[in-house]
Amino acid sequence: MMRSLPPLLGALALLALGACSSDPQTRRMAASALPFSRPAPVLAAEFAAAEQAGAPRFLAAIETRPEAVALFLRQTRSASSGVSTWISGDGAQLMLDDGILVGSRGFSGDVMAAQVSESAALIHGLSPGTATRLMTLIDGEDHAVTRAFRCQVSLGESEEVIIGTRAVPAIPVTEACHGTLASFENYYWVVPRSGEIIQSSQWAGTVTGKMSLRVAQLGAR
Repeated sequence: MMRSLPPLLGALALLALGACSSDPQTRRMAASALPFSRPAPVLAAEFAAAEQAGAPRFLAAIETRPEAVALFLRQTRSASSGVSTWISGDGAQLMLDDGILVGSRGFSGDVMAAQVSESAALIHGLSPGTATRLMTLIDGEDHAVTRAFRCQVSLGESEEVIIGTRAVPAIPVTEACHGTLASFENYYWVVPRSGEIIQSSQWAGTVTGKMSLRVAQLGAR
């Protein structure tokens, strides 16, 4: 059964309204959103370039640190893998494979890589089932460790998610994973037919913990 909505996703819903507006508004959001890891008196050059290009955007928050909220713009998207790299104003990066977290850079304990194809097929296809995911993480001693997780994917009842000014019907999906390193539950809100993930709560490793993500516009993969 789907558990209650992580509190920060509600706050991100309100902030996402501003993320759809003009470039000056984007700059104000980037300046007011506190960076994840370090002060950012000047926006990262890559972030500024993505802003100038009108790149898609989403908001992210570390759930154990309510003050750590940031606006991310899409920096690149791999033509071969489909993985998108998103950058924040302070240069932190998240790598998403059609909305599923597969990497991070600039955090205290990064996700170096993740193999999530089995889970992704179930999540995007809105199909319950069991999957294995592999994650290579930086542990508390700055070592890269690869661990396997066995995950159970289940579906909830349809809900409406506010994206911009639209109420978008979505199916909540739970991915409950267990492994020797940790156990966690990821939540995704998936649009039927398109399979797009428009908001989520995902585990980003033992150091960072859970992150809330919400797109600012549909089709921002």
